[in-house]
Amino acid sequence: MKVLSELIKCALIAGAVAGGVVQAAEECVPVHKFETLTPGVLTVAAYAFPPYSIPKGGNDISGVEGEILKVIAKNECLTIKTTVVDPSAVIQSVVSKRVDIGMGDWYRTAERNKILGLSAPIYLDAMGIISADGIAKISDLKGKKIGTAQGNLWVADLKKILGDNLVLYPNAVAAAQDLASNRLQAVADSFAVAIAAQQKGAYGNNKIVVADADDRVKATMQPGQVAFVYTKSNELLGSALSGNIRAMHENGQIKKIVTSFGLNESITEVGEPRLIE
Repeated sequence: MKVLSELIKCALIAGAVAGGVVQAAEECVPVHKFETLTPGVLTVAAYAFPPYSIPKGGNDISGVEGEILKVIAKNECLTIKTTVVDPSAVIQSVVSKRVDIGMGDWYRTAERNKILGLSAPIYLDAMGIISADGIAKISDLKGKKIGTAQGNLWVADLKKILGDNLVLYPNAVAAAQDLASNRLQAVADSFAVAIAAQQKGAYGNNKIVVADADDRVKATMQPGQVAFVYTKSNELLGSALSGNIRAMHENGQIKKIVTSFGLNESITEVGEPRLIE
């Protein structure tokens, strides 16, 4: 009888614990009301672009944007499921509704806004110049072979100034390799991304500086505002993302995350939302 009573007691305790876990799960109340493709799950298309986007597959994600998404998911009682794709596939994954959102340093542009929802701005992405001499002025790039990745905000403007001396690459890694082998005299890249790459061994002893303001290159005058992209028709999801981002700016969480990745907190001073034409 004593053994039986002990078993009953253990069963009651286990039941109480299990009930407490269920109750705790049920007590999570999302800050906003919206739907996702899979109830309770925020699906994210991402690619590796440190320090902003560091997907690890499954529900493991990091980088500036990844850490921000973790906070948003917690606030909205969601788990994260990440799909790692090529950069070119992120936008298509969102448009075709295979995922809820996309991350990876996506600028708020007028063209993008035609087919995608764009969240409130998360941070600013400044144009950097990488060179042996620490070139900062656009005018000092003339007459030199300069590399940059396709799709960067400053490509069209630099092309007008540098002509055939601007060499386009599929990614910044290829440009960095040519800089190391002296086939280029400088590379234009995201300042923060270049700093992160140098910390991992890229760019050697080259100097990385933020490009001086030059009215011929819009990106130097007004750095791109970065946002999460989402399915345009899911307006409630967009409102939830933006509401969380604004709250995280106000309480300092985004600033804390940005500085934890070695970036200057000034990039969190995003200003009013705007679109790059």
